[in-house]
Amino acid sequence: MGNQQFGPLVDGDDIARELRVRTSNLEYKTIRGSKMKLILEKVAIEEKEGWSKSKRNSKSYKLSKPKPEDEKLEDELWCIVAKMGFKELSSGRNFTIETKKDPNPRQIDVFAKDDEVALIIECTQCATPTKKNMSKLIDKIASFKGGISKSITSYYGREKKIKPKFIIATRNVEWGKADIEKCKNEQISILTDTELDYYKSLTQFLKSAARYQFNAHLFAGADVPALNKRIPATRGTMGGVKFYNFLISPDDLLKISYVGHKASRSEDDIETYQRMLQPKRMKAIANYIDDGGKFPTNIVINMKTSRNRSLQFETNSPKDEISYGTLTLPNKFGTAWVIDGQHRLYGYAYRNMERAPRNDKSVLSVLAFE
Repeated sequence: MGNQQFGPLVDGDDIARELRVRTSNLEYKTIRGSKMKLILEKVAIEEKEGWSKSKRNSKSYKLSKPKPEDEKLEDELWCIVAKMGFKELSSGRNFTIETKKDPNPRQIDVFAKDDEVALIIECTQCATPTKKNMSKLIDKIASFKGGISKSITSYYGREKKIKPKFIIATRNVEWGKADIEKCKNEQISILTDTELDYYKSLTQFLKSAARYQFNAHLFAGADVPALNKRIPATRGTMGGVKFYNFLISPDDLLKISYVGHKASRSEDDIETYQRMLQPKRMKAIANYIDDGGKFPTNIVINMKTSRNRSLQFETNSPKDEISYGTLTLPNKFGTAWVIDGQHRLYGYAYRNMERAPRNDKSVLSVLAFE
């Protein structure tokens, strides 16, 4: 990792602790003193600043007040990505990234990273639905995108191949067509009220598996180098259609998988997932897995490939009806449509991860069509 200013970050159990704080719509502070009279004098001063008494102890007073509106949106985004299972997140309100060309580190509202990608999120909102010119914020992000991307590569190491994505998240902002087009040209993703509500609901439903759908949206069609994976496989044909058999870890398959759903992202579309992925069944399968259960049958998927870029398969026996070799999986999110076995697959993401082995060696048998 590099030595530039990059943080503060939280991971592991610290994410759960900060999640409890950020989930609340209130912020707290504690007033301490040697005598209660002195404490109450300090409390009276804080009450003039909008704080209210919350809990009294023998030598302290806990105060609370509603979070500022801008912090509420930041916390909402932070909680969404935390519940999705991103492994490293920004901590507090002063997360900064230093770049070589700028002596002043850049403050980032929300930063989230998993094994393949890093999200750099800027948040803005209005009290009521309002048309707002977003051009200045877009220009600001465009100006530091390159430097921030290089700093992420420097900090985590080039071999990690972390792909960054810059995002503007808004509440009550009515976007103009020109600003939407400008974001598209600058490759900046937009999350509006509709998408935020959708992903909050999807995360409640799919748990950490919602991250794979989220990444598939943000990185649609983009090559993600860290997804590159080569696995032993067999190739054959069925009714003139190529198919492949291979073993793969549930986590690796989840990263590139999706279940049939509409292209839009609204809370109404959650019903599509509920029809295809039933929570009670996923929970039962998760418990079955935690108890040592195994699945003898294939997960059936269909690999989406472009017309001029089919799956790469290296074999020493290309003329045989059944070939043995090495299959290179697509390095894009959302390329494997799960035709059968979605409950078995998503049960791994739905399971109680606190009980799951840290070095889980589970693999799934897959039948893949192209």
